[in-house]
Amino acid sequence: MYFQVPRDAAQRVRQVTWRAILAAVTAALAWWLAQLVLDEPTPVFAPITAMVSLLDAPGARGRRAFRVIGGVVVGVVVGEVLVRHLGTSPWEIGVAAGIAVLLASTFSMNPLTVIQAGIAALLVIAMHTPETGYSRLLSALIGGLLALVVSQVLATPSPLALLERAARTALTLASRGLRGAGRALTDTDPAAAQDTLRLLRAGYRELAALYTSRDTGREIARWTLRGRGQRRSVHEFDDRLAHLDSLYIDVLLVAYAVHEVIDRQCVVPEWVIRAVDELARAVEAAARDLRSQTHRHHAGALAEPLLQLTATDVPPALAVLVTRVRLTAVDLTALTR
Repeated sequence: MYFQVPRDAAQRVRQVTWRAILAAVTAALAWWLAQLVLDEPTPVFAPITAMVSLLDAPGARGRRAFRVIGGVVVGVVVGEVLVRHLGTSPWEIGVAAGIAVLLASTFSMNPLTVIQAGIAALLVIAMHTPETGYSRLLSALIGGLLALVVSQVLATPSPLALLERAARTALTLASRGLRGAGRALTDTDPAAAQDTLRLLRAGYRELAALYTSRDTGREIARWTLRGRGQRRSVHEFDDRLAHLDSLYIDVLLVAYAVHEVIDRQCVVPEWVIRAVDELARAVEAAARDLRSQTHRHHAGALAEPLLQLTATDVPPALAVLVTRVRLTAVDLTALTR
């Protein structure tokens, strides 16, 4: 419990590290490019627009860039008009930010657009540099266009590869759990059964990562140039992954059933242990490459005999375990069909 907060913080840092590096490098390039093109010493709107646009998830960066550009353009125009006619007092800063926010809200209620409009207007008046309004607008456009090039072409991950990695991670964890459950049954080891349960419970994070990857993959396929080329394959694979949630939950229920069988000191027939091991082999085969028809067929062939399992003349706890194994095989068959 005490180490959970540092672990969570470290995980968040890992998740955002690549975005931060990408946004920082692009912001530096936007500053340099705006200086080169506009011959302005401090084109602040170029790096601001670039950086804010690229700090979102890959599938949302393109839309984010357009929202940022729209907000900055409104803010710069409002700021330039007011600074020429009213001056640079604190009242003008407040008036400019308010008007920019109201104007931006007439065409978009997205918080990013509205906030950027207010900030841009504020910066124009507060900094009041020699830079012209025309240069400020071009500066923002340079930053936004560079962010679009980076997000749409240069730094767009493959949505299929993203989904494959997430699926492989979740399936590998499920197969490890089944292997652990099989060893616990073989050795009648309650500690091993408990360890398997802890492993699979912790794996719910990977399942959450799978949901995130599916959402991101769909967004990339819809909103980026690279993703559109893979759109059909992404949708087909994403539909297949809809069965993975049920499969993982069934694997966790198998682990619970194994723990219950060992706790009640049931005599476990050899065929039940073999069934759990075969289920683990089937999930391992699917984890190797779920997009490969060969691996899917192999996994389905291993799971097919388990569909015929029946629990007769066995203790209730053992009957539950057999039923859970069979239902997991049903979900695996649907996943690999």
